[in-house]
Amino acid sequence: MNKIIFSLLIIVFLLKTGNVFSNINIFHVDNIVVNTKGNLNKEQLLNNAFRKGFDNLVKKILLKKDQNLVLSTSIDDIKKMISNYRIYSNEDSNKNEFKINLSFDRQRMNNFFSLKGISYADLSKTSLLIFPVLVEKDNFYIFSNNFFYKNWNIKNDEKEKENEFVEYIIPIENLEYVQIIQQNKNSLEAIDINKLLSDYNVENYVFLVIRPLKKKTNVFLKANISNNNIVKNFEVTNSLDIDKISNFEKTRGNIKREIVEILKSQNLIDIRTPSFLNIFVDIRKQDDLLKTRSVLKKIKLIENFYVLELNKNYAKVRIKYFGKIEKIKNKFNEMGIELKNLDNQWKVVIK
Repeated sequence: MNKIIFSLLIIVFLLKTGNVFSNINIFHVDNIVVNTKGNLNKEQLLNNAFRKGFDNLVKKILLKKDQNLVLSTSIDDIKKMISNYRIYSNEDSNKNEFKINLSFDRQRMNNFFSLKGISYADLSKTSLLIFPVLVEKDNFYIFSNNFFYKNWNIKNDEKEKENEFVEYIIPIENLEYVQIIQQNKNSLEAIDINKLLSDYNVENYVFLVIRPLKKKTNVFLKANISNNNIVKNFEVTNSLDIDKISNFEKTRGNIKREIVEILKSQNLIDIRTPSFLNIFVDIRKQDDLLKTRSVLKKIKLIENFYVLELNKNYAKVRIKYFGKIEKIKNKFNEMGIELKNLDNQWKVVIK
């Protein structure tokens, strides 16, 4: 009986393992609001919704330098890439508008970006710890009287709302942090942020030193994002015709957009250059093969996989994927499977 069950599992694992892009769709855009005022017919209103959804998606997953290359895409081409949409009733909204959710077809989007020679960012909801220090006229503000600490998560700018997939975590006021900043006030840029923020179990974190001047605000950014250390200096031009708080709000918006660009750059996928990986799956339980197959089908970075070798003890599987190997490892881990490199072989360890 066990041999029959094992044979059936092998058959199921071998069936349809090619071209298995996941149904989980990062090319999904929610809550597109379309104004119905004017003499537009249904098709024109839908076209406006499709255009707006496409533009929102492009701004979310493409680097700023690449966005203009595709924002002029014709509405006919945009419609060809839409797999489905849903119009929401407007019972709780303005009678002069409706909401729509859009899904773009992954394979068509991949082909589109490949032809354009553009890489896109594979981004989902991201948690990021932000630690802003405000320096004004040699005075250091960490928690008290620090506009950026107090108001970081307030969204006054529509452009900030475009990047709501980033969840910012603000550190709790801590005397130890104050002491570290005071002890290093002459060399804040040299602070080891890995030690400073080690109390928080967060993969991504950013340390900021913000120095407002009359005509500009200097920003020093030191971050650990996707296990990469990043250091960057940039400046934001102040507007002389608005007040100090308005300039702070402008600076906050610019910093957030800079952080999003960094997040994108660390998670880019070049659909033209896939990678290949052989993994070994130890077969200890009857459902190990099925569980592995299920995980492989769910990871959207994996385009396809097939079996190179299979016996009662293990399976050797070749996968074709996009992006970085660390990203693949993280995706496996999220689904209860560890991917380890042991003796120069990648092995799947089912938890």
